[in-house]
Amino acid sequence: MTALAIPLFWSCVCLVAWAYIGYPLLTRWLARHRGQEPRISAAPETTPPVLTVVVCAFDEETRIGARISDILAQDYPGDCLQVLVVSDGSRDRTVDVAAEVARDDPRVRVLALPGNVGKAAAVNAAMTRTHTALVAFTDVRQRYAPGALRALVAPFADPRVGAVSGELMILDPPPAPSSKASAVEGGIYWRMEKRLRSDEARLQWLHGVSGSVYALRRELFRPIPPGTILDDMWVPLQVILAGRWVWMSRDAIAYDQASAHASEEFARKLRTLAGNWQLLALLPTLLDPTRNRVFFAWFSHKFLRLVVPWAMLLALLCSALAPGAFYRLALLAQLSGYAAASLGLRLPQLARRIPLLSAAGTFVMLNLASLLSLPASLSGDSSRLWKKH
Repeated sequence: MTALAIPLFWSCVCLVAWAYIGYPLLTRWLARHRGQEPRISAAPETTPPVLTVVVCAFDEETRIGARISDILAQDYPGDCLQVLVVSDGSRDRTVDVAAEVARDDPRVRVLALPGNVGKAAAVNAAMTRTHTALVAFTDVRQRYAPGALRALVAPFADPRVGAVSGELMILDPPPAPSSKASAVEGGIYWRMEKRLRSDEARLQWLHGVSGSVYALRRELFRPIPPGTILDDMWVPLQVILAGRWVWMSRDAIAYDQASAHASEEFARKLRTLAGNWQLLALLPTLLDPTRNRVFFAWFSHKFLRLVVPWAMLLALLCSALAPGAFYRLALLAQLSGYAAASLGLRLPQLARRIPLLSAAGTFVMLNLASLLSLPASLSGDSSRLWKKH
């Protein structure tokens, strides 16, 4: 093992550097020099396409009414907008509250499923009752920015576009002195991630969307296997496999609140990353470069993010085993970095005052979630990973 320690160390370092630095920089350069945008008519569109917005909800009686009102308040012609609320076996008054809105506004329909079947099955049920050419999807907890739906559907003027993702903006959580607030989705990391997605879209490499704000050509929808965690990966991947373009409209904005507790954010990330492992079983085509036309982007952006934490652990071990002062310093640097990141996670107020400390904490937290995502996925119990829509 000692003889292999040095080459293994540098292999791991290169893997991590490519996933988080090399690939984003290459994508940025290619997007600037070879990127494209959808062809959208310069003439103002007087009549936007008819659109159905699907909202899946489970036990959301306190928020569903406001969410429906938020959608209907969009600057979108009333006769072109429909809302379909799918109650996934809600045990509270979700159906009653939504039905009250529907009685006053014929654009709103309510589909009450008899049991809690999960979001994937709920979306499938919704699509059997949706007949508009374009369908948008959102969740209950978010809110649309003004003009979000118009910005979301505009790129469909280009027939090459099969799906469009909006941009999720994370707001700081309300101050809570007794809790440890999480700023995980804010700051450097989240800005870099959104920039990368936008660059991938310009290269026709984008293969994921924001589940809270995206739209799809209905003809491209393929039923989602029940229990699928990442419907917002399954749906755009089907668009990609059909040879169409997934675009990101950064003017189609949805707002969400950052998690109030680091543990809540960690659970969300664990679910998402476990979902990426699950997709490998559901879509083995992803591993075939001859059939997956975004294989390079998917491998560099998604798959390597699952491998990185294992590479980080191996690099730590190799630096402890490799001979020489340089590797002693490398070991010390790694341990110091992890200690500082842990401090940033435990003391978020301090992290906000020290440059890069918050980003370091985010990086370590995400990779810990990635490390645990494989056993979570192998457990086979997706219900533990997804409770609310």
